[in-house]
Amino acid sequence: MPNSPLARALWCSFLCSLAVTAAAQTSSPGLEERLARLEKQLARLEARLDGTVTATELAPALRELSDLTHQLGWDGKSPLTVVKAGGKEQKLSIGGFVHMQGEFGRATDSRYAGINNRVLLRRARITTKGAFADGFEFTVQPDFGNNSIAGNTAYRGGLADAYVAWTKHEAANVQVGQFKSAFGYEQLLSDTKTPMVERSLPNDLLTVSRQIGVAVLGTVADKRITYNVGAYNGNGVNNGNNDNDQFMYAGRVAATAWSRGADKLSIGTDGYWSNDTGTFSGRRTAWGVDTQLTLGAFDLTGEYLHSIQNRLTGADTTSDGWSAFAGYYLLPKTLQAVVRYETYNANLRVGGNTSSLWTFGANYYVKGDDVKLTFNYVIGDPAGPLSHEGRFMTRLQLVF
Repeated sequence: MPNSPLARALWCSFLCSLAVTAAAQTSSPGLEERLARLEKQLARLEARLDGTVTATELAPALRELSDLTHQLGWDGKSPLTVVKAGGKEQKLSIGGFVHMQGEFGRATDSRYAGINNRVLLRRARITTKGAFADGFEFTVQPDFGNNSIAGNTAYRGGLADAYVAWTKHEAANVQVGQFKSAFGYEQLLSDTKTPMVERSLPNDLLTVSRQIGVAVLGTVADKRITYNVGAYNGNGVNNGNNDNDQFMYAGRVAATAWSRGADKLSIGTDGYWSNDTGTFSGRRTAWGVDTQLTLGAFDLTGEYLHSIQNRLTGADTTSDGWSAFAGYYLLPKTLQAVVRYETYNANLRVGGNTSSLWTFGANYYVKGDDVKLTFNYVIGDPAGPLSHEGRFMTRLQLVF
């Protein structure tokens, strides 16, 4: 390497340019052209190392190198760019999360019938999001984990969310694709924000989860009121079929009734209705109400769901359930004690169909929701002769 300070600086700049070029091979054409031009400038200056190279001659190349390293995040001051959009989107991001669980004990309710002690990859999702001009966005989120409480014998990839959204106006966003339908407060909570290992039994058996369809949602009244209405095929996730020429309709309205700083009280109501001719033939209708209170270190929520199935053949069924949750931060933003009570009646028209559960546990936020440990002990009284069935459950959540 040449001995002069200016020559050494040039050599360092040249080596940095090679590193930046390697990191940006998938970058946009405009950035590649600038890198190519910069390499030519450095090559010409390198050829003159044995001669005289002035600081004035070197300055343009160094300025452009500095600008490019800033754009790529190689200067240590700006975010490191490791993904470049392949299309014309203005913004592209890739992330996801993993849920690893361990479960030990007996079947506390019908969801765990026949399931033994186990360790499972509950969810393993990779999320890709992008944004275009004029408010158009997209989300694609496949799941490669078990993706259910059931004891699946083989993991298989499937889509959780996959939709295009128009978000130009906050009061009226439009979503088209597969996403959560607008019924059930607990169901609509993000999987990374749920305070328990699993959602409640009434939620899992009375809501309709993700569907393929179109929805309009937004916030009004200075963001104090949110709404979500949609029309869906009504046949569940990863299913391009509709069992007839009618749609399932769902809607939800929620409002902040009171707020003071971080403390607030919210209330919500929702429902859905559908005419079906598939596995279930008849009309399904359901409604629900819910409330959430945050008061200092306390978090309190409650939800009631009611469902009616009017069958074309066979007896009609009326089901309902409710859950109440309380959480208290023993250590602010770090350690939270939680408890939940829930009850579910599979058929109000016939006796002996009620299940109830108590869940006690704790959340340890190692790094917020990004790294979180959840511990639950569930005591269940399932419908039927069994009672006081216990199950210990734990989850490690990693968000990336």
